[in-house]
Amino acid sequence: DKKIALVTGANRGIGLETARQLARLNIHVLLGSRNAEKGNAAAKELKSEGLDVESIQLDVDDALTHRAAFEYIKKTFGKLDILINNA
Repeated sequence: DKKIALVTGANRGIGLETARQLARLNIHVLLGSRNAEKGNAAAKELKSEGLDVESIQLDVDDALTHRAAFEYIKKTFGKLDILINNA
């Protein structure tokens, strides 16, 4: 059973590198980002490295995105093993 991680602020800098390193450990990483376009671009970059990642819109200042992320994770994976709050 593959571990699932969520890294907030993962579209650049320390968050992006944290996501990269987790994915290299065979963890499925959700790249949380405020801006969906930037998150998708970051996910595309990591996927091009052969890493198992996906983008998820998550703005730490927007409760609606919190709920949507929670529901997606619950429905899709049924769990979250690792949370890195970088945002």
